[in-house]
Amino acid sequence: MRGLLLDLTPLREARDFRLLFLAQLVSFGGSQITFVALPFQMYALTGSSLAVGALGVCEFVPILAIALVSGALADAVDRRRLVLLAEGGAALAAAALVGNALLARPSTVVLFACATLLAGFYALLRPPVDSLVPRLVPREQFKAAMALEWVRGNLSMIGGPALGGVLIATFGLPVTYAVDVASFLVSLGLLLALRASPPPSDAERASLRTIAEGLRYARGRPELMGTYLIDMNAMFFGMPRALFPALAAGYGGAAVLGLLFAAPAAGALLAALLSGWTARVHRHGRRWRSPPRAGGWRSSASASPTRSGLRCCA
Repeated sequence: MRGLLLDLTPLREARDFRLLFLAQLVSFGGSQITFVALPFQMYALTGSSLAVGALGVCEFVPILAIALVSGALADAVDRRRLVLLAEGGAALAAAALVGNALLARPSTVVLFACATLLAGFYALLRPPVDSLVPRLVPREQFKAAMALEWVRGNLSMIGGPALGGVLIATFGLPVTYAVDVASFLVSLGLLLALRASPPPSDAERASLRTIAEGLRYARGRPELMGTYLIDMNAMFFGMPRALFPALAAGYGGAAVLGLLFAAPAAGALLAALLSGWTARVHRHGRRWRSPPRAGGWRSSASASPTRSGLRCCA
């Protein structure tokens, strides 16, 4: 049974990994609280699911734009400094949401602007955080560290929205946003205790050329491009989050809204825990099934080709 449980060795033995893990657990959980509060407030102010959906568009644009440069920056500058910059900027955006929520007539323009900024800072944060992990743990602990990172993300995406709904229903929006601000401050304190993580001495400076090289690499890898396109398609057409505030309004309000936002992550976690059958699938993108008569496993490609996929929400 011990061999089946999550390996906590990186948390026990790697000080800097432990600090990074705790910092991201707190700040990402706080961000997930705001992830519920923003659409709730937008729907409360406008009564429009279209306006809630527009928040998603505002979040997608900076993610797409900054993704082109954030990876190059992570290779060229101190990763810890870049993470501190992203977390500090997100804290200021969350503080602006607190001030807006305290107004007699909160502005939807501020909501759109802050949603854009928060998404942009998150896009800036991900590459340096992801690339820090291999530097903070020994090679033999890398798989255990990545498993812990996966658990951290899913716990935040389940607990954060659920807590956000309870906070909105109990204390109101200003306090809810303030909790997110506090989470960033705690995270910044932990990150300041991290050792610096400078780039390699032979690292190239971030430039248009390095960005173009990254794009050419991605374009030449069909498995990467396919993953990107599938994920974008699912996020646009398979995640009806813009409808959640309207649905929650008829079934209990903010607390129910938090559970709706937490549900996809809970489903992803459940699917992953029940994914042992995928070990028998030997061709990705192709579903294998047992034929109607004895004879073992065969590919469904010989009959009626079908495709299935299993994705985790991130």
